[in-house]
Amino acid sequence: MPPVTNNDSPCWFVLNYFGISFQDRAKKSVDRFNQCHDCNLELFAPTYVVREEKDGKIRMRQVNLTFHYMFVRGTFDEVKQLCCQDNGFSLMIDHGGSERYAMISDRAMMNFKNIARAYKNCLPYFPLDDIDLEAGDLVEVIHGDFPGLIGVYMPKTKSNRGNIVLHVYNKVGTIAFDVKATDVRVLEFSHKSTRANDQIDAFVPQLLKVLRLYHRNEELSQALAAKLSVFCSRMGKAVINNRKLDAKLQALLFAGNHILGNTEASESAKARFDRQKDAVTNEWTQALIDLLFAVIGNDPEQLKGSCQKVKELKPASRSQQLLADEYAFYSE
Repeated sequence: MPPVTNNDSPCWFVLNYFGISFQDRAKKSVDRFNQCHDCNLELFAPTYVVREEKDGKIRMRQVNLTFHYMFVRGTFDEVKQLCCQDNGFSLMIDHGGSERYAMISDRAMMNFKNIARAYKNCLPYFPLDDIDLEAGDLVEVIHGDFPGLIGVYMPKTKSNRGNIVLHVYNKVGTIAFDVKATDVRVLEFSHKSTRANDQIDAFVPQLLKVLRLYHRNEELSQALAAKLSVFCSRMGKAVINNRKLDAKLQALLFAGNHILGNTEASESAKARFDRQKDAVTNEWTQALIDLLFAVIGNDPEQLKGSCQKVKELKPASRSQQLLADEYAFYSE
């Protein structure tokens, strides 16, 4: 039998967990253990979202990504003591490894967390209250009077109702008027957006909210996940003939896709940003970009240096003041 690790350094242990209210009860158990034993165990219990329809109503339900397995980071003695309590946790035997119990390195767990985020934030549909559809978006209605209807969405101003332009065949089509598309599934975003600059500026405050949650390793709300996913999907295909604006956009897409777990899209945005980063001359735009890269890269030195630069600037607009406040948050 493989030896039990005698490493006092914290690492990730794979644990079985059996109990009701899978994630909530497990988190409370770990929090209670930390408080009682003055420990700092970290719990990771990834979930993803599924769409369910029952009695004509649609809801989104969280499902455990790794079945009955959870991950807890701490020393062996701490984790073993956690598992000795009546809380549903038990250590997982590693029958094929060099250690008796299944463990995962910090680097491997970081990669797995990135994958788990992709599942977590991949919503099966977007409620219209959470996103801003544009004319030309191809959608499928999944609730209301026209379930299954697929067509081009034409939103009405200041309303959650809209018209669906339905293609029948060849160049013949019809319109389903005044569809209350409470929930839709976006099949393809319009590529004809003419509001790129406005969309980028309007999205920055949302991304800063997301960045705080990412920094604190907290989950995104459904609304924030929807907004982030829509922005990255739509603007990832945008063609912008302004190197300064495009560099800013690619920095946003780098951070947004990384948080969503879209590694390939994040790396693509980073490469495009690198080709145009020298075009950025505005100090506040550079401060925004520096903040994104410092938090995503978990680089406290870069964050400290950027924070010092921002302290020397004087905010002259609401957006600049918002960014200054964000730096104050990370410097606390």
